[in-house]
Amino acid sequence: MKWQPGTSGNPGGRPKGYGDLRELARTHTEEAVNVLVKVMRDEGAAPTARTSAAQALLDRGWGRPEQTVVEQKKEPGLVALLQKMQAQRTEEEKKTEETT
Repeated sequence: MKWQPGTSGNPGGRPKGYGDLRELARTHTEEAVNVLVKVMRDEGAAPTARTSAAQALLDRGWGRPEQTVVEQKKEPGLVALLQKMQAQRTEEEKKTEETT
């Protein structure tokens, strides 16, 4: 089903309850950080749990590190490559027909 121009797919907007949920979650911030610290320091916890807890603390305390985007050399896309191959094949077929 396509939307008609000028018509919203969600005319009522975002449900109002989300703001309340966000505020409720924020009231548990200190406790959540304490749990992360406890897991990170627990030598009996799985290494993945300890690492995840440490990463979560660093991300929230210092922010995620910047990600460098490396621009790659533009290569022809698969569709363009297939079109080129088809054109070459067509030319070869024409040459074969002309010689026979």
